[in-house]
Amino acid sequence: MKAIIVAALLVASAVASHPRAHQLEGYTFEKYVADFGKKYNSAAEFARRKVLFNKKLVDVKAHNAAGLSWKKGINHMADWTEEEFKRLNGGRSRAMGHLADKSLQLPHVPKKTLAQLPPAVDYRNSIPSVLTAVKDQGMCGSCWAHGSTEQMETFWALATNELFVLSQQQVTACAPNPDQCGGTGGCMGSTAELAFQYVASAGLTQEWEYPYTAYNGTTGVCDGTSDPKIKLTGYVKLTSNSQDDVLNTLATVGPLAINVDASTWSDYESGIFSGCNYANNISIDHVVQLVGYGHDDDLNLDYWIVRNSWSPIYGESGFIRVLRQATPECGWDVDPQDGYGCQGGPAQLWVCGMCGLLGDTSYPVVNTN
Repeated sequence: MKAIIVAALLVASAVASHPRAHQLEGYTFEKYVADFGKKYNSAAEFARRKVLFNKKLVDVKAHNAAGLSWKKGINHMADWTEEEFKRLNGGRSRAMGHLADKSLQLPHVPKKTLAQLPPAVDYRNSIPSVLTAVKDQGMCGSCWAHGSTEQMETFWALATNELFVLSQQQVTACAPNPDQCGGTGGCMGSTAELAFQYVASAGLTQEWEYPYTAYNGTTGVCDGTSDPKIKLTGYVKLTSNSQDDVLNTLATVGPLAINVDASTWSDYESGIFSGCNYANNISIDHVVQLVGYGHDDDLNLDYWIVRNSWSPIYGESGFIRVLRQATPECGWDVDPQDGYGCQGGPAQLWVCGMCGLLGDTSYPVVNTN
């Protein structure tokens, strides 16, 4: 527990002191180490991390000079290797192979046209609040557990006006994954749907009773729970790649657990992200919570509001705005075996939307009885 408290204090300190994109002229690795409380085991590691940081800094400055719709920045991941960043993306998209589909039937709600929907939806502004604070999954590929737990927190709050901070660790350590859907489970990846199925049978306790311990990449042993705070009936899966369904659900039901290609997200700082390119192939690798949509008057662009689990240091206070296209671009996820589906699933899957965010979307159905 002491280590967790120290980590939280370091994050809080970095949030207050880390530089923004316009403050990077003359910024050095030594200042970065101080700002982010970095500790290295040897002079050799210090030198290796300095090379990684300097390469990142050059890339960030070059990107920002191009005047695009989004800015890159320096954050706690600026000295990471590509392999370390990939560990974050343990969550994957829908289970297409051996996993039995236990989703509930999509409720029949008269679909509104785009003109009939509100111009903007943002669950960050809900009163009473339905979103807990942004979390940090650490070096564990437990985004699937974080994204699903965030959904369960939100939908319980929408149903009862009670907002609980629920246990990501219980989901990470306890949700079974026998068919290796989205990975092998725990810090090695799984799916939001498997998390919902687990909680439908076992319930879910609060974080203070079962705190998160997987920061260092170790899943931990399932301790179970004798005091579940919430229960689910199941979950609802939307029609794949339907932007209309996603917009209608956000406006009339609530946020969504979505799966995205986050391979180019690490240095996002602000603005409307448009950095996924289907010409370079899409690889869905990350579960996040979609909490709204809107329009940026200055940029004259529509966007999605996505809550990440890479700490409040990341992006816009832990969130990223992603380009919302009037006609979503589509393409193939050509590497679904890299955790995208279950063992024995298809060789490629069709996904739409920036970073494939429309391909797989779902929300839990809470049991308040």
